[in-house]
Amino acid sequence: KLEILYSPHIFSKLLKNYIHRKKNKMKFGKSLREAILKEWRFYSVDYKEMKKILKLNEPISVEDSESEHDVDKSLGDDCADKFFLSFDASKLKVEKFYYGKEAWAIEYMRVLEERVEALRETTSNPPSPESENTIASLPRSTSSILPIPENENIERIPNVPKYCPTMSDRHTIVKKSSSSSIWLKDEYKRVAGSKHFHNFIYAKKSLCTFERELDLLLDFLNFNSIAFSKILKKFDKRTGSMMKEEKLAELRETHSFLDGSTLSQLRDNVSSLIDEVNSLKPCLPIGWEERKVYTIGCFDLFHRGHQNVLMSLREFGYYIVAGIHCDESYFKLKNKYTIDNLETRMNNVKPFVDQLFVIPSTDPTPFLKCMVSEQDIDTGSCCYARGDDMKLFPGREWCDTVMPVHFVPRTESCSSTLIRTIYHADCPELRKKAAFAKTRYDGKPVDDEGNILKLKPATSCPAAMHSITASS
Repeated sequence: KLEILYSPHIFSKLLKNYIHRKKNKMKFGKSLREAILKEWRFYSVDYKEMKKILKLNEPISVEDSESEHDVDKSLGDDCADKFFLSFDASKLKVEKFYYGKEAWAIEYMRVLEERVEALRETTSNPPSPESENTIASLPRSTSSILPIPENENIERIPNVPKYCPTMSDRHTIVKKSSSSSIWLKDEYKRVAGSKHFHNFIYAKKSLCTFERELDLLLDFLNFNSIAFSKILKKFDKRTGSMMKEEKLAELRETHSFLDGSTLSQLRDNVSSLIDEVNSLKPCLPIGWEERKVYTIGCFDLFHRGHQNVLMSLREFGYYIVAGIHCDESYFKLKNKYTIDNLETRMNNVKPFVDQLFVIPSTDPTPFLKCMVSEQDIDTGSCCYARGDDMKLFPGREWCDTVMPVHFVPRTESCSSTLIRTIYHADCPELRKKAAFAKTRYDGKPVDDEGNILKLKPATSCPAAMHSITASS
């Protein structure tokens, strides 16, 4: 046994395991912070604060006290009051945040069901035989059926009927030839404007985004449950008490939602609806999924709303090209400085796109013109897509003349303005007010009268101004 214990190899392995366990124990506070969305950290268990309270209230030694009873009293009275004041504040924050999200989720689920029903109704109306040779005569509600024009030089794929019923995933029913480019370009625009495709995109993308939102909320509940348990264990260890099980029992009674059962049921329903929506995907012209997709944004305080939109762009093509405004043009557009400098914003966006370019002007049109090739315009191999919070975006007038323009639903209750107000406002009252305020469709926090909660211009972002000055 002694030989095994003092073997250099075994000792080294034991030491590494000990260090690894020690590091894991010390890293939970950091892991909690990284696991919770930046937008939701305000509502999470204040693990760091409670841990700090326990550290500041070091137990006095028996030698320095008159009796062992004094040690227990010091630990119980001095530390417990501060600790449980913070503990109860965390419980209240988590509870208020959760019930607000649950009410929103139940209400939003009804909206999603309506969108799915609209998609069902669209796909239940096939085109009449009289309209099979006239694309222009097809009503927008029948875009699930893609006719093959008789007078075009387009080669038929064997065993494919003239009308392709809606099935699932990819639907391509014609082979592209040199003489079909004009027809395909017009067809891309027709499909982009069809009611069927619009209903499909809004149903699918809203559901997928909502599913990710529910996953994030379930993670939030899970990590905060662990945080409550771990901090109570630290309290018992520090004070020598046995409060953990009693407090956890109370928590299970008052905060039963931490088990995530309601959200889990919602998520199962959403997954079923996603499968149905995928089966109702409209037929798409050949080459649809081979197009380049252009988009432009500022992407400050990069959040899940940005991520959801960028991931949605793959529905329109395989190659994503994004333009991003520089710090100076951002200020001119919004009359406030960025929180994240240009380099940070570029690094945040790049994992979601294939190509990225900088726009040093408030008008992106000339730069977009340089990025889009004439060949792609002539063949219809490009389109523009973005969130539907700004349909009259800068540069749209030119985009409409050369390519289809698509919109995807934005993520509810999420915006850079909301994050900026909660975490970068100088006024603590404004931060707290914004954290639990109602939000508009574009995610901006509003007061009871519907007015946007705004930061003072002078205190918008001094740090960003320093970074701009330093870089110049």
